[in-house]
Amino acid sequence: MSKTFPFLILMFVFVFSAGFIIGFFLDRSSIVYTEGEMDILRDDIESMQLQEMFASAEAADCNLIYSAMGKNSYDLYNLVDRLRTTPPESREFAEMKKDADFLSLKAWMIAKKVERTCSADILPILFVYSGNCQGCEAQDAVLKSIKEKYEQVYVYAIDFELGEQSTELVKAAYSIGSAPAMIIGSELYGRLSEDELEEIACDAINC
Repeated sequence: MSKTFPFLILMFVFVFSAGFIIGFFLDRSSIVYTEGEMDILRDDIESMQLQEMFASAEAADCNLIYSAMGKNSYDLYNLVDRLRTTPPESREFAEMKKDADFLSLKAWMIAKKVERTCSADILPILFVYSGNCQGCEAQDAVLKSIKEKYEQVYVYAIDFELGEQSTELVKAAYSIGSAPAMIIGSELYGRLSEDELEEIACDAINC
C-alpha cells in the first residue's frame, strides 16, 4: 500500500494537469477562432456600409447588397448566439461579446438605411435579449424559424444588460425597459408568437 499510494498521487496529478492543459488550449483555440470570425465580419460590415453609400449616391442596383446582407446577418446572429450561451470564463470572451453586439448594432443600422435607400422589401429586426430573461429562449427560437423561412428577414441581436453606450442609446431611444424586446421597422414589440411575427414580416416583405 505504501508503494501504491505515491503512484496514485502522481497519476492524479498527471490526469488533473493534462485536463487543465487541454482545457486551456481548447479555450484558447475557441478564442482565436472567434477572433478570426470577428475580423471577417468586421470587414464584411465595412464593405456593406460602402455599398450602401454607393447605392445611395449613384442609384446603383441594390440587389448587389442583399446577398451580402443576408450572409452577414446569418453569421452575426450565429456568432452572438454562441457567445451569449458561453459562460464568460475569461475577459477575452466578455470583450468579444461586446464587440459582437456592437457589430450587430452597426449592421442593423446599415440594414435600416439600405431598406430606406433601396425601398426594399426587406425587414431588419433588432432582438434585445438578456441572459436571465425567461422568454428570451422562446423568442430566439421564433426568430430563428422566421429568418430561416424568409431570406428577406435579417435578424440582429444585442444584450439588454451589456451596458455599452451604443446599446444604452438604443434602449433610451425606443424606451426599452426589459427583455425580450424587438425593434421591427420603427416599432417596439415585446414577446411575439411565431404567427404574430410572421404576419408582421409578411406585411413588410409582401410574402
